[in-house]
Amino acid sequence: MNREEANQALQLIRRVVAQARDDSALQNWGVIWMLHSFVNGAGFAATNWLWTEGHRAPGPYALLWAGVMTFNITSIFVLKRGQTAGARSFIERQIWAIWTTFIVGTVLVALLNWLLGLDRLFMPAVACVLIGTAFSMMGALMGRVWYAVAVAFALAALGMTQVPDHAFNLLGAVWFASQFGGGFALHRARVRRLAAGGVGARLV
Repeated sequence: MNREEANQALQLIRRVVAQARDDSALQNWGVIWMLHSFVNGAGFAATNWLWTEGHRAPGPYALLWAGVMTFNITSIFVLKRGQTAGARSFIERQIWAIWTTFIVGTVLVALLNWLLGLDRLFMPAVACVLIGTAFSMMGALMGRVWYAVAVAFALAALGMTQVPDHAFNLLGAVWFASQFGGGFALHRARVRRLAAGGVGARLV
Protein backbone atom coordinates (compact mmCIF):
# COMPACT_ATOMS: atom_id res chain seq x y z
CA MET A 1 0.00 0.00 0.00
CA ASN A 2 1.48 3.33 -1.07
CA ARG A 3 1.18 6.64 0.79
CA GLU A 4 -1.84 7.87 -1.18
CA GLU A 5 -3.77 4.63 -0.63
CA ALA A 6 -2.94 4.75 3.08
CA ASN A 7 -4.27 8.31 3.35
CA GLN A 8 -7.48 7.34 1.56
CA ALA A 9 -7.97 4.37 3.88
CA LEU A 10 -7.38 6.59 6.91
CA GLN A 11 -9.94 9.14 5.70
CA LEU A 12 -12.48 6.35 5.16
CA ILE A 13 -11.92 5.03 8.69
CA ARG A 14 -12.35 8.52 10.12
CA ARG A 15 -15.65 8.99 8.27
CA VAL A 16 -16.97 5.64 9.48
CA VAL A 17 -15.98 6.37 13.09
CA ALA A 18 -17.48 9.87 12.95
CA GLN A 19 -20.74 8.53 11.49
CA ALA A 20 -20.94 5.82 14.15
CA ARG A 21 -20.40 8.39 16.88
CA ASP A 22 -23.02 10.70 15.40
CA ASP A 23 -25.55 7.86 15.16
CA SER A 24 -24.95 6.64 18.71
CA ALA A 25 -25.02 10.19 20.09
CA LEU A 26 -28.41 10.83 18.50
CA GLN A 27 -29.76 7.55 19.84
CA ASN A 28 -29.30 8.89 23.37
CA TRP A 29 -31.90 11.58 22.63
CA GLY A 30 -34.68 9.00 22.24
CA VAL A 31 -36.02 9.17 25.80
CA ILE A 32 -35.78 12.97 25.79
CA TRP A 33 -37.77 13.22 22.56
CA MET A 34 -40.46 10.89 23.88
CA LEU A 35 -40.79 12.94 27.07
CA HIS A 36 -40.90 16.21 25.17
CA SER A 37 -43.57 14.87 22.81
CA PHE A 38 -46.00 14.70 25.74
CA VAL A 39 -45.00 18.10 27.13
CA ASN A 40 -45.08 19.90 23.79
CA GLY A 41 -48.30 18.18 22.72
CA ALA A 42 -49.94 19.30 25.95
CA GLY A 43 -48.58 22.80 25.37
CA PHE A 44 -50.25 23.01 21.96
CA ALA A 45 -53.52 21.68 23.38
CA ALA A 46 -53.39 24.27 26.18
CA THR A 47 -52.69 26.97 23.60
CA ASN A 48 -55.78 25.92 21.65
CA TRP A 49 -57.85 26.04 24.85
CA LEU A 50 -56.60 29.55 25.72
CA TRP A 51 -57.51 30.77 22.23
CA THR A 52 -60.94 29.15 22.39
CA GLU A 53 -61.54 30.81 25.76
CA GLY A 54 -60.99 34.19 24.12
CA HIS A 55 -57.51 35.07 25.37
CA ARG A 56 -55.94 37.41 22.84
CA ALA A 57 -53.19 39.12 24.86
CA PRO A 58 -49.74 37.49 24.55
CA GLY A 59 -49.22 37.18 28.32
CA PRO A 60 -50.87 33.77 28.97
CA TYR A 61 -49.21 32.23 25.91
CA ALA A 62 -45.79 33.60 26.81
CA LEU A 63 -46.15 32.26 30.34
CA LEU A 64 -47.30 28.84 29.11
CA TRP A 65 -44.48 28.37 26.62
CA ALA A 66 -41.86 29.81 28.94
CA GLY A 67 -42.84 26.99 31.29
CA VAL A 68 -42.72 24.40 28.52
CA MET A 69 -39.30 25.55 27.29
CA THR A 70 -37.91 25.72 30.82
CA PHE A 71 -39.03 22.15 31.47
CA ASN A 72 -37.60 20.94 28.16
CA ILE A 73 -34.19 22.55 28.62
CA THR A 74 -33.95 21.46 32.26
CA SER A 75 -34.91 17.88 31.39
CA ILE A 76 -32.18 17.72 28.74
CA PHE A 77 -29.45 18.48 31.26
CA VAL A 78 -30.99 16.28 33.95
CA LEU A 79 -31.38 13.25 31.67
CA LYS A 80 -27.91 13.70 30.21
CA ARG A 81 -26.24 14.19 33.56
CA GLY A 82 -25.43 10.50 33.99
CA GLN A 83 -23.98 10.10 30.52
CA THR A 84 -20.33 10.29 29.60
CA ALA A 85 -19.27 13.89 29.11
CA GLY A 86 -17.69 15.01 25.88
CA ALA A 87 -17.88 17.45 23.01
CA ARG A 88 -20.94 17.59 20.79
CA SER A 89 -20.70 15.68 17.57
CA PHE A 90 -21.03 17.49 14.26
CA ILE A 91 -24.57 16.28 13.68
CA GLU A 92 -25.64 17.30 17.20
CA ARG A 93 -24.42 20.84 16.55
CA GLN A 94 -26.48 20.92 13.36
CA ILE A 95 -29.62 19.68 15.15
CA TRP A 96 -29.21 22.30 17.88
CA ALA A 97 -28.82 25.01 15.21
CA ILE A 98 -31.88 23.83 13.25
CA TRP A 99 -34.23 23.70 16.23
CA THR A 100 -32.95 26.88 17.85
CA THR A 101 -33.62 28.67 14.56
CA PHE A 102 -37.09 27.13 14.45
CA ILE A 103 -37.93 28.31 17.99
CA VAL A 104 -36.80 31.86 17.25
CA GLY A 105 -38.77 31.86 13.98
CA THR A 106 -41.91 30.58 15.70
CA VAL A 107 -41.70 33.24 18.40
CA LEU A 108 -41.34 35.89 15.68
CA VAL A 109 -44.38 34.52 13.82
CA ALA A 110 -46.46 34.63 17.01
CA LEU A 111 -45.36 38.23 17.60
CA LEU A 112 -46.28 39.19 14.04
CA ASN A 113 -49.69 37.54 14.46
CA TRP A 114 -50.34 39.70 17.53
CA LEU A 115 -48.94 42.94 16.06
CA LEU A 116 -51.04 42.53 12.91
CA GLY A 117 -54.14 42.03 15.05
CA LEU A 118 -55.33 39.03 13.08
CA ASP A 119 -58.56 37.63 14.48
CA ARG A 120 -58.02 34.33 12.64
CA LEU A 121 -54.82 32.78 13.91
CA PHE A 122 -52.35 32.06 11.13
CA MET A 123 -49.55 31.10 13.51
CA PRO A 124 -50.23 27.30 13.68
CA ALA A 125 -50.16 26.87 9.90
CA VAL A 126 -46.99 28.91 9.56
CA ALA A 127 -45.46 26.97 12.48
CA CYS A 128 -46.20 23.77 10.54
CA VAL A 129 -44.31 25.15 7.55
CA LEU A 130 -41.37 26.06 9.80
CA ILE A 131 -41.43 22.63 11.47
CA GLY A 132 -41.61 20.93 8.08
CA THR A 133 -38.60 22.94 6.94
CA ALA A 134 -36.69 21.92 10.06
CA PHE A 135 -37.49 18.24 9.55
CA SER A 136 -36.51 18.52 5.89
CA MET A 137 -33.10 19.81 6.99
CA MET A 138 -32.90 16.86 9.38
CA GLY A 139 -33.62 14.60 6.43
CA ALA A 140 -30.43 15.79 4.77
CA LEU A 141 -28.50 14.99 7.96
CA MET A 142 -30.16 11.92 9.46
CA GLY A 143 -31.97 10.02 6.73
CA ARG A 144 -34.80 10.22 4.23
CA VAL A 145 -37.50 9.17 6.70
CA TRP A 146 -37.54 12.73 8.07
CA TYR A 147 -38.67 14.00 4.67
CA ALA A 148 -41.89 12.05 5.22
CA VAL A 149 -42.36 13.88 8.53
CA ALA A 150 -41.85 17.19 6.72
CA VAL A 151 -44.59 16.21 4.25
CA ALA A 152 -46.92 15.35 7.15
CA PHE A 153 -46.52 18.84 8.59
CA ALA A 154 -47.06 20.41 5.17
CA LEU A 155 -50.34 18.51 4.83
CA ALA A 156 -51.30 19.52 8.38
CA ALA A 157 -50.73 23.18 7.46
CA LEU A 158 -53.16 22.82 4.56
CA GLY A 159 -55.66 20.96 6.75
CA MET A 160 -55.64 23.77 9.28
CA THR A 161 -57.27 26.06 6.76
CA GLN A 162 -60.38 23.87 7.04
CA VAL A 163 -60.47 23.63 10.86
CA PRO A 164 -59.00 26.94 12.08
CA ASP A 165 -60.62 26.64 15.51
CA HIS A 166 -58.75 23.39 16.14
CA ALA A 167 -55.49 24.29 14.43
CA PHE A 168 -53.34 24.05 17.54
CA ASN A 169 -54.91 20.72 18.49
CA LEU A 170 -54.03 19.38 15.05
CA LEU A 171 -50.51 20.77 15.36
CA GLY A 172 -50.15 19.12 18.77
CA ALA A 173 -51.34 15.76 17.45
CA VAL A 174 -48.94 15.74 14.49
CA TRP A 175 -46.09 17.01 16.67
CA PHE A 176 -46.71 14.32 19.30
CA ALA A 177 -46.83 11.53 16.72
CA SER A 178 -43.66 12.75 14.99
CA GLN A 179 -41.56 13.44 18.07
CA PHE A 180 -42.66 10.37 20.02
CA GLY A 181 -42.24 8.12 16.98
CA GLY A 182 -38.77 9.53 16.26
CA GLY A 183 -37.76 9.26 19.90
CA PHE A 184 -39.01 5.68 20.13
CA ALA A 185 -37.04 4.71 17.01
CA LEU A 186 -33.86 6.30 18.37
CA HIS A 187 -34.30 4.69 21.78
CA ARG A 188 -34.92 1.27 20.26
CA ALA A 189 -31.78 1.62 18.13
CA ARG A 190 -29.80 2.53 21.26
CA VAL A 191 -31.11 -0.50 23.16
CA ARG A 192 -30.15 -2.78 20.28
CA ARG A 193 -26.68 -1.21 20.06
CA LEU A 194 -26.01 -1.59 23.78
CA ALA A 195 -27.34 -5.15 23.76
CA ALA A 196 -24.88 -5.93 20.97
CA GLY A 197 -22.02 -4.65 23.12
CA GLY A 198 -21.81 -1.09 21.82
CA VAL A 199 -20.50 1.56 24.13
CA GLY A 200 -22.41 4.65 25.15
CA ALA A 201 -21.77 7.74 23.07
CA ARG A 202 -20.22 10.85 24.49
CA LEU A 203 -22.75 13.65 24.58
CA VAL A 204 -23.17 17.31 25.43
